[in-house]
Amino acid sequence: MSEYGESLTEREKEILQLVATGITNREIAHQLFISANTVKVHLRNVYTKLGAESRTEATMIAVREGWVAVEGGESAEAPTAAPEPPLPWPKRIAMLTALLLVVGGIVVTWPRARPQAGAESDFPLDPLEPRPATAQTASDVESPWHELAQMPTRRANLALVTIEGLILAIGGETPEGVTAAVEAYDPKDDLWTRRSDKPTAVTYISAAAMGSEVHVPGGCNAEGAPMQMVEVYDARADSWREVRPLPEPRCAYALAMLDERLYLFGGWNGERYVDTVYIYDRQTDVWAEAAPMDTARGFAAASPLGDRIYVVGGYNGERELTTCAAYNPATGTWEACKSLTVGRSGLGLAALSGQLYAIGGGGRTSYLGFNERYNPAADAWNDVATPLVGEWRGPGVTTFENTIYAIGGWSEDYLSLNQALTLYYIFIPVTAQQ
Repeated sequence: MSEYGESLTEREKEILQLVATGITNREIAHQLFISANTVKVHLRNVYTKLGAESRTEATMIAVREGWVAVEGGESAEAPTAAPEPPLPWPKRIAMLTALLLVVGGIVVTWPRARPQAGAESDFPLDPLEPRPATAQTASDVESPWHELAQMPTRRANLALVTIEGLILAIGGETPEGVTAAVEAYDPKDDLWTRRSDKPTAVTYISAAAMGSEVHVPGGCNAEGAPMQMVEVYDARADSWREVRPLPEPRCAYALAMLDERLYLFGGWNGERYVDTVYIYDRQTDVWAEAAPMDTARGFAAASPLGDRIYVVGGYNGERELTTCAAYNPATGTWEACKSLTVGRSGLGLAALSGQLYAIGGGGRTSYLGFNERYNPAADAWNDVATPLVGEWRGPGVTTFENTIYAIGGWSEDYLSLNQALTLYYIFIPVTAQQ
């Protein structure tokens, strides 16, 4: 624990110098290639060591100590009896400008009605333009999430899949545009490496692993057009090939794998959100159409749990949905399940320890305040902590062993964060009765 009077580390001084410029925690994180949550921890230590209670007070102490140079003046230690000098006018103007930008960002991003699905202006490719931060890191110091090595390429709406002991981040959208990049994360070594690029750069995709291969259907290209091809990555050979294409072009769909079959739900077909369900049999290399969903939607998430495939959330062109439905492959029928607490689109869904975890979403028409966990026995959703609040759209979500990984996404800007939620099990020995 940091203590009052303790010397600042070089990293803490570096962060304090950036704070003095008036930029946000998120902007500091991007400059230093660390997470905003890490910036927050460093600042908490700075406040404790300096005895400061705010950014302004910490900045003034830094100026007085000569750690921050003031334009037009010399760094000199002020007499202890003298009051602290006011902020220079340029810094006052900068802070006022920043405040106005934040207020403007809140007004611009406040939830509002969206065009009717199928209207010409209703298009899945959101204008992902960096804007003043309205979302922020969760304030819970004891968050169960922990930060790991960040993904080399900042991106959202990517595919994330676990295979051969690695987590692959495939495609998505970056600050430079739609990408074909494939990066592999080793959870054991906390290390990222580069793999062979996907042949086609696409965004709004999902992926599923079958054996040593990863299937990536469709996606939207750089022009926003949904694609029909299905590209398959061989994790052992580090190579790509194509299999039978989708019956129709799709992006922004939900995808799950169960019993060596792919199940693709809904998505965007270039004109509207759809309710179609396609099933791919790898043995025959054939796609078939199944019973549709009861709601046309894109940006939903899907995951198998037991002998069902759950499809959760989504966006229908007007609002983010709380919908939960379970598909039974044995009968080809749908069953209702308890709705999410809040509407979510662009979320991830992962099954672990017999429960489902809905991660992220929010920002279109709802606010992200927490993640959710579904207990099928009780047919109930419960709150789970989130490392980001406000919005967190298009992260990749997968599991490895007893940990959920949520990587990348969008929250006022493209993210490279790598957050992990580990579930710990307590085994209680049972002794035989005498």
